[in-house]
Amino acid sequence: MAQPATLTGQDVGEAEGALTALLNKVLAGTNTGITRPQYLALRVLALRGPFPSPAALHDYLASQPQVGLDRAQAAELFRGLEARGLVTGSDPDGPGPIQLTTEGAALNARLADAVAALTERLYADLDPDDLATAHRVLVEITQRANRLRDEP
Repeated sequence: MAQPATLTGQDVGEAEGALTALLNKVLAGTNTGITRPQYLALRVLALRGPFPSPAALHDYLASQPQVGLDRAQAAELFRGLEARGLVTGSDPDGPGPIQLTTEGAALNARLADAVAALTERLYADLDPDDLATAHRVLVEITQRANRLRDEP
């Protein structure tokens, strides 16, 4: 008889839920009014931007289940960020590029610093080899789940 899995989707889901709640707490404490999806969009632009095609970025965010947006919601999110002066070129039908403004980059850096401070506390005293193993396992699980999802 097969042994039950020592790591399950429920374990991963509970960890994701706990981390999401922690991120929401950090964002609320910054008094910026930035939501988790907005923060994630700013992070994507900061780490991978600028995006030559706004439509490609909207599609990318809509394809990420952890963000929880469809394409119309992604467009609305970016309209809001652009109205706040944090991004430019966000119209999904526009020529782009979509990128952070100076104000957007500064806010992203401030939020990233707040998240990093708490992340450091979260991972304190965990063995670096254990963290590296967890990273490799989660990356592999993500890749396998995506392949299985794409099967007919």
